[in-house]
This record gives sequence, structure tokens and C-alpha cells, in this order.
Amino acid sequence: MPSSRFLRIAIVAVFALFSVLSGCEKPQPAAIIEQPIRVDVVTAVRSSKAPTTVLTGRLEAYRTAEIRARVAGIVEKRTYTEGSEVKAGALLFLIDPAPLKASLAAAEAELAQAGATADAASDVAQRSRQLRDYDSISVQQYRKDLFLEKQLRAAEQLAAAKVRSARLQLDYASVTSPITGRARRAMITEGAMVGQDEGTKLTTVEQIDPIYVNFSQPATEFLALRKATVTQEKNSEPMPVNVRLGDGSLYGTPGKLLFSDTAVDPQTDTVAMRALFSNPDHLLLPGMYVQVEFQRPEAQTAVLIPQHGLTRTRTGAFVMLEVNGHARQVAVTADTLEGKQWRVTSGLTGGERVILDGGALSDGQAVQAKSLTSNSSVAERQ
Repeated sequence: MPSSRFLRIAIVAVFALFSVLSGCEKPQPAAIIEQPIRVDVVTAVRSSKAPTTVLTGRLEAYRTAEIRARVAGIVEKRTYTEGSEVKAGALLFLIDPAPLKASLAAAEAELAQAGATADAASDVAQRSRQLRDYDSISVQQYRKDLFLEKQLRAAEQLAAAKVRSARLQLDYASVTSPITGRARRAMITEGAMVGQDEGTKLTTVEQIDPIYVNFSQPATEFLALRKATVTQEKNSEPMPVNVRLGDGSLYGTPGKLLFSDTAVDPQTDTVAMRALFSNPDHLLLPGMYVQVEFQRPEAQTAVLIPQHGLTRTRTGAFVMLEVNGHARQVAVTADTLEGKQWRVTSGLTGGERVILDGGALSDGQAVQAKSLTSNSSVAERQ
């Protein structure tokens, strides 16, 4: 029947149209799931210990004596071993004494001659005194004989002074150390002419036990440090000072803090200071640079975090914290290092989970902690 045939054609058309529409429909994309980044996390540690000041210092000998030639001559011998310990009065160099001995002999002969001449004049003056008592000599002759005696006695004293000078010059031929200390390398060799125009430097003797370390303290911190030191001195408790050597090791014996200058350098706004250290093994040498460490007098609660947990930008410092699986940026104040950890004075209260090397993360980014690392073990690896 025509109506049935038309119905079949309509149904087929509807199915064809549905197939076409189904083929043109675009597939819906699958939902993108953000994968968390695995990070190292360390717990911030609260510390109430007084902060430690670290300053650069330089070692200086306790006493230094420049050994110079005080008489002209040829150096015959060096009698010490370079770098060895010498006692006060020990012979270091010997300058040829022969010319000086000859000068001493000539001065002694001149003294003998002057003494004999003065004695003869003394006899004449004595005789004149006796004749004067009997009015057997004029006053003019008496005064002439008396003044001649005084003049020749003065010449005798001058000759005696020349003898002492010549003997002193001979003593100077034996160059000795004025202090006990370490004798450094010789500046001259045997056969050298010394002391011709000025006192030639022969060597240097340094007393290095104890030894000084010189450093500069910022003027803004000097007053508080000075007040704390005065209080400790009244309680017979000197403020300990430590030095850290160039290899990073800590010198075993603490030193005593001294105040060498009471004026502020207007160019650097610092106060020159020094500390005194015992140095029996001569491990500390003059001229060495060291790190001076001592605790500041004020006690301020702070939080310690590893160096890798802090990021600095032009606008300030911040840390990234792991909070409920996400990174959170927190601004902090951290101006000083305590060992290998930053001392944070604001922004953290302690116990926070700090992400190490979190500077590349963005605020709110999903993270997953690898493990909870202790603060001390992180500091040891840095």
C-alpha cells in the first residue's frame, strides 16, 4: 500500500539522519588531574638561644720586636734557627767585633792619658793652695792652676765617656733578642754590611702565646655588647669568644674579649676591638684571617631553618610551607646565620613544615612530601 511504503521510507530517513548527527558529534575531553610535586620538607625549629655574631678578624702577635743592627760592620754569623723559639737575651747575630775592640782600646788609652794629665794638674793645684796660704803666689796664678785642674778633670770624664761608648758599641756587635718568642727568617746573610747609614733590619721576633685577634664591631651593636660585658665582669664571668679557622674547624680554647678602641670610625661606623687567645701549640699565626664568634647579649626567640629553605628576592625573603598538600608562600625576616641555618625573627612560630628549595614553586601548587627531614641532618649536609 502506498501509505505503508511511505512510512517505511520516513523511518529509514530518520535513522540515517540520526547516524549522521551522531558521527558529527565531537568527543568530550577527559578531566585533567594535577599531579603533586614531590618535595623535601623540614620542620622549623624554635630556638631561644642568644644569637651568635660572626665577624671577620685577623691575628696579630702579642708582642713584636724588630731586630736591627745598632752598629756598622760585617755580619760574621747567624746563631739561631729560623722559625725557632728564642729566649730573651739569646744571641741571634754576631757582627765582626775586631774594629770595635780596636776603638775600645784607643778610647781606654785616651782615658789613661787624660787621667795622667789631670793628676799632674791636681798636684800643681795642691801646691798652689799651699803657697797661697803663705802669700807666696799671686792670686792670678793660683786661680790659673785651679782652673787648669778642673779643665783636665773634665777632659778625663770625656775620655771615660768615650770608653763607655766604645764598650757599648762592642756589646752591640752581639745582636740579642729583647723578648722571648719565635724568630722569623733572617733578612740578611753572613758577610753582609749592616748599619752603615741606618739600623739594618736583621729579623723579627714575635711572641704568639698568647695572641691577639683584631676585628671590628658595628657601632649599632657595640653599646649592648659593652653593657653585657661589664655585667659579666662584675659577676667574674668573662664573655667567651671563639674563632673558626680557615678550614671551618673551631679553635679549641675560647678567648677573652677586650676593648681596644673607644672611638667610632666615621668612615666605617665600626669600633675596633680585639680578643686574646692562648696559643701554646702555635696553631694560630700572625696574619691569619679567622671568623670571630660570640653570642650577642640580648636573648631573642627565633626560628631556625636550613639555608635551602629560604628564598630572597628584591622585595624581601620568603619560605614555602607545605600545608594540607599545597605550597603556601610566607614572608619572613631573616638577617643572620647561625651556623648553617637562617635565624628567622618574624613570619614563623616554629613547627611549620618548610619546603627545601621551594623558590621555584608557586603559591597554592599541589605538593607531596617525600619525607620529614630533621633540621640538624639538613644543616650537616649543607
